[in-house]
Amino acid sequence: LLDQPLDVRGLKIVRLDRDAAAIAGQPAVAPAISLAPQNSAYIIYTSGSTGTPKGVAVAHGGIPNLAAAQIERFAIAASSRVLQFASPGFDAAISEVATTLIAGGTLVLMDADERGGDALAELIRRQGVTHATLPPVVLADLPAVALETLVVAGEACPAAVAKHWSAGRRMINAYGPTETTVCATMSAPLSGTDAVVPIGGAIANTRVYVLDGGLEPVPVGVLGELYVAGAGLARGYVGRAGLTAERFVADPFGPPGSRMYRTGDLARWRHDGVLEFGGRADDQVTVRGFRIEPGEIAAARLRQGGVAQAAVVAREDGGKDGNSGGKRLVGYVVAASGRSLEPERLRTALAVELPDHMVPAAIVLLDALPLTQNGKLDRRALPAPDLTPAVVRGPRNPLEEVLCGLYAEVLGLGRVGIDDNFFALGGDSIMSIQLVNRARKAGIEITPRAVFQHQAVAALAAVAKRIETPQAAIGAAPAKPLVELPAAEMALLARQYAAIDEVLPLTPLQEGLLFHALFDAQGPDLYIMQVALALDGALDDERLRAAADALLERHASLRVAFRHADVSRPVQIVMTAM
Repeated sequence: LLDQPLDVRGLKIVRLDRDAAAIAGQPAVAPAISLAPQNSAYIIYTSGSTGTPKGVAVAHGGIPNLAAAQIERFAIAASSRVLQFASPGFDAAISEVATTLIAGGTLVLMDADERGGDALAELIRRQGVTHATLPPVVLADLPAVALETLVVAGEACPAAVAKHWSAGRRMINAYGPTETTVCATMSAPLSGTDAVVPIGGAIANTRVYVLDGGLEPVPVGVLGELYVAGAGLARGYVGRAGLTAERFVADPFGPPGSRMYRTGDLARWRHDGVLEFGGRADDQVTVRGFRIEPGEIAAARLRQGGVAQAAVVAREDGGKDGNSGGKRLVGYVVAASGRSLEPERLRTALAVELPDHMVPAAIVLLDALPLTQNGKLDRRALPAPDLTPAVVRGPRNPLEEVLCGLYAEVLGLGRVGIDDNFFALGGDSIMSIQLVNRARKAGIEITPRAVFQHQAVAALAAVAKRIETPQAAIGAAPAKPLVELPAAEMALLARQYAAIDEVLPLTPLQEGLLFHALFDAQGPDLYIMQVALALDGALDDERLRAAADALLERHASLRVAFRHADVSRPVQIVMTAM
């Protein structure tokens, strides 16, 4: 049949008639293999941005389970053309390759310079891509393209992105840490109407739990830590048995010997049985005494007109001048095509929508958010802001000159003008107390409340008082500096406190503590310190009581009650030792 030679270009031709003897000598069954489903299929290194990279060993058994779940949910068929967006060193590439080739579809490869924007859109149109898995940050500047199925993964999907991209196609939000086989949960097709984009429910042969600190399930609607168990769970961290034991813990809800992975992510169950992602447990930061989720601020930024991309991080590098003034929120924004943005106007708009402590100290305009090779936000590549204010008005008198210097000293800045806001420059509750104490040493009397009420130097100087003899003010206070309260108030205190030794004014530090306790009554009390002591042997009640009485008698500060209601000024009431 092959009388004429074929142009096979190096391919080997098998002639069934001529090679029949060799073919007959081949084994009739597939060769035996020693590979088991629990053996490692690949190792991927993760968390290099937050610490020493750790290698995650993922088993073979999770890959067919993943492929079967995604082929069904993504509707991948032999006619599908699936984009391989992830780099081969990222575990998402396993998903793209396995699901496509097992379904008999076409895998569309891409060049490094086609990873976003117009170039990516042109590739999708030119190659007829039907399915793509992309990080939400890539969608922010991607022109409209025709895709049958769009999967978002890698980071939390903003509601605005889901609303824009879900129309006219199947859009699915997928979630999965590296310590599982790529994907642990998937949402139903998104409609774009959810205020918080859900991450759905567990894929086949996978279990997810939302637990509290005691590994008990939390009620519906309550945030807890997300745990994953089942077929896709990784073997652990290569060569790091201690870390493996810490993160891969016994599963109290599964069969004997099963494990679950502690993701470190927060989630809550909705009433319809769907999961909502609540951010990273370790992404929350404390700024000015408040616990803040930066993602909430970024979401508010995206709602502002002309903003295409936004990110918010907490920095402690103090800006380009190298001075450290404590932890500050810094925002980064990318303007939408054809739009221009002014940082101060963005800050003003955020101040209307958000509480003061959630407004970033600075907003930096970027041409594009820096991305890692995996398409996630590269936080380490975000530039430091220049937090040194452009002085519009300098001090007009000696008092303002001293306060400007104190602002700059406490905040770690080179200079501060009289119109610059103490908290907008990165100040917090602790720094405000430092400012009060340093001002007192400089002969200026201000209170923490005044710093919060009059946050710029010009306004604070108007309510500050000069101390004529600052050194005397620093020295010891009189033995009993009684507060001048009206007689009716003193009588009220006498009735309610049976044995009063002294009624004293609050110190500046105590004023600050009281102010912050009242200012954020619903938040955590930052000034309570609890200590638990382990005692050996039997407890001698009488000796313990005698020791406590001796401490109370010796230290008047342990017998103090603070009264701020029904009196004209807050006071500390020292009880008489019993």
